[in-house]
Amino acid sequence: MRISTNQMNQQGANSILEAQAKLAKTQLQLSTGKRMLSPADDPRGASQVLTLNQSLAMTEQFQRNADIAKTRLGQEENALAGIENILQSVREKTLQANNATQNNNTRASIALDINQALSQLVALANSKDSSNNYMFAGYQEQTQPFIRNPDGSFTYNGDEGQRFVQIGVTRQIATSDSGTELFRAIDNGNGTFSVAENTANTGSGVVDPGSVISPANYDGDNYNILFASNSGANGALALTDNGTNDDLTYTLDINGTTVYSASESTPPVNTLTGLATEINLNSSASGVQAYVSGGMLYLANTAPGAGAITLTESMSGATVGDNDRIVGYFGSVLNSDSGVASATQNYDDTLVDSYVVVDSQNNIETAGVYQEETAITFKGIETSVKGTPDLGDRFNITPSVKQDMFTTLRNIARVLETTDGSNEVGSTTISNAMARGLTDIDRAMGKVEEIRARAGARINAIDTQMDLNADFKLTIQETKSKIEDLDFIEAVTQFKIQQTALEAAQQTYVKLQGLNLFNFL
Repeated sequence: MRISTNQMNQQGANSILEAQAKLAKTQLQLSTGKRMLSPADDPRGASQVLTLNQSLAMTEQFQRNADIAKTRLGQEENALAGIENILQSVREKTLQANNATQNNNTRASIALDINQALSQLVALANSKDSSNNYMFAGYQEQTQPFIRNPDGSFTYNGDEGQRFVQIGVTRQIATSDSGTELFRAIDNGNGTFSVAENTANTGSGVVDPGSVISPANYDGDNYNILFASNSGANGALALTDNGTNDDLTYTLDINGTTVYSASESTPPVNTLTGLATEINLNSSASGVQAYVSGGMLYLANTAPGAGAITLTESMSGATVGDNDRIVGYFGSVLNSDSGVASATQNYDDTLVDSYVVVDSQNNIETAGVYQEETAITFKGIETSVKGTPDLGDRFNITPSVKQDMFTTLRNIARVLETTDGSNEVGSTTISNAMARGLTDIDRAMGKVEEIRARAGARINAIDTQMDLNADFKLTIQETKSKIEDLDFIEAVTQFKIQQTALEAAQQTYVKLQGLNLFNFL
């Protein structure tokens, strides 16, 4: 094979260029710290790095989302703390207003304080976050959620939406709570039922909010606890006619209305249930309702404040000298010879000794002797009354309904503003309203505590997820480093070898430059 001088020069130059290229690449690797300078260096590794970069970018986005979510929940938690403080302050004011030492002027001052607290509460309900979005408007972030109407009521312009952000591959977290959930979805009363006095009550009875003692037995009906007198009635009417031509007649009048009449020719009703039926057939005229329970007949006004019940038993058709005699249902002994043709009994507020519980259909559920603050139990629930109710006074028990916390505060303030507490009726009205208001405030505070606890739990969950994200990010970076980062010890060694190879190639080329055929001649 013929080797020319030109060929030898070319090979020498190529060797130098190749060595320089390798050395330059190694030098660039050392300066960047990267093993792969282009995908061509390691196509499979480059593909893995691309996937890892995507995972890394996604994880970093999750971390940014988590930071935003944590900030917003922190702002919500601050607002909730403010709401809780307002409610606690109103609770203290309500207790203060229920004190017997207060007068109309001091209660009006307390009402003013509560109205100020209501304004502060509305302002917090319309709070904005750092992005200038309303926090409690659901999805309607740019709409003010709560508007106060001219009549004092409130309109909610938000919705029930709850915003979520992605803070992990499989983890979303709620960053808000709707105004409905926090401010409006609050069951009044004790959360199952609510107890309130009839506005026409005239006595001093104050009702307890009550509780559920057997949920399985509670049926959610409407009930009335009304106060009555045990009439002392027996179930038998006795007519003794000692004459031969008499038509002995018994008549029962209640409040001037004849409710029952019996004679020798008409067999009398001789059961308490039958007597109660007769009385109740005329209750619209007499204003008196009769109830039978446990072998007792109770009398009560059909409406509170109706006053005493006047009951008259009378006899007619008797003959003097025949010793005609009637023993009435209510114990009156009517005798023609002694001239007793009628007897009247009055049941007034001083004779209120019993309570009767009826359902929405006026069916009796239970009855008993009234004792102040002694439990009245029926249908799986119980309550009690303190004070002295008047005849016919009643308390209504209805299933709990949703009541926003603004209305709770407004109701308390309104009673303090409009009720004259200088008399027994007004004082009792205030006591009942304050007791009911305290129960509703406690329910509202419980709701705030619930939402606040959930917000705190979400913040803790975010912290945990951020730690997981940080660990995952570190794992990705370590894996990525193993694929693309340079082994400096190996690279420096390789650099030295390549540098030596370049120098050898350069020296060889110089020597080859001096070689030709004439040097051997």
